[in-house]
Amino acid sequence: MASNKSGKMIHYRMRVTLLDGRQMVGQMLAFDKHMNLVLADTEEFRKSKRKQTKSGAPGSSAQTIEQEEKRTLGLVILRGAQIVSLSVESPPPADPSARLGKSTAAGLSTTLAAGPGVARPAGRGAAAPITLAGPAPGVGAINAKIRANPVANYVCSTHFWGPVSNFGIPVAAVMDTQKSPELISGGMTGALCIYSATFMRYSLAVTPPNYLLFLCHAVNEAAQLTQGYRYLQYHKWGGKEKEAAEKATAVAGAAKEKVKEVETKIIDAVKK
Repeated sequence: MASNKSGKMIHYRMRVTLLDGRQMVGQMLAFDKHMNLVLADTEEFRKSKRKQTKSGAPGSSAQTIEQEEKRTLGLVILRGAQIVSLSVESPPPADPSARLGKSTAAGLSTTLAAGPGVARPAGRGAAAPITLAGPAPGVGAINAKIRANPVANYVCSTHFWGPVSNFGIPVAAVMDTQKSPELISGGMTGALCIYSATFMRYSLAVTPPNYLLFLCHAVNEAAQLTQGYRYLQYHKWGGKEKEAAEKATAVAGAAKEKVKEVETKIIDAVKK
């Protein structure tokens, strides 16, 4: 909903649907650019399913019944990230001050008489019904235990797994240093040098510093600089010609050895 349109809905009674399926009905008092809402005189509606066994012959199957439960919350603040939809339930009251407990000129109160009940802080007193008490302990409880342990929290974070997944690049670069320099790409090596230098700086600029990411890119930077030196030595500093000369010398030497071997066999055959 656009901000200008939402501004026209102030004091309207709105029905808000949340991600977990609950619906909140209340008078909208305020909102912000993130669609965080402030509702007054709010009522919560939640649908629950219960199994009910039919009274009758033994062995009768249980029937699932869907019920809508309602409870009064009063003044609430809803996060925009939890809101799915927003619709108008009813127009604002003719007298906006009615909900504030002000009196008319005749001295009569404009608010409804308070009903029976006891005001208690949230979470105190009797336990909430199962359907209103939130999710049962499970994934959330395990996640809370992990987050409470600093080591486990670090191992299960992207702060750890991001650098670990990146370690494939420096490992491959170190292995490539054992291959022929003829296979090295100068452009790719230069790009990877700039890439790792940038992320080495980034790893120390974030809060907290990611030293594992720094180590990953430091190893890659060293390997890429080594590859760059091998590339220049082979293509620019005479390494290619030197290798060709060495190969030619090796071939000539092998040929001489073959000729000597043939001569030796011929001499031995003549003597026999």
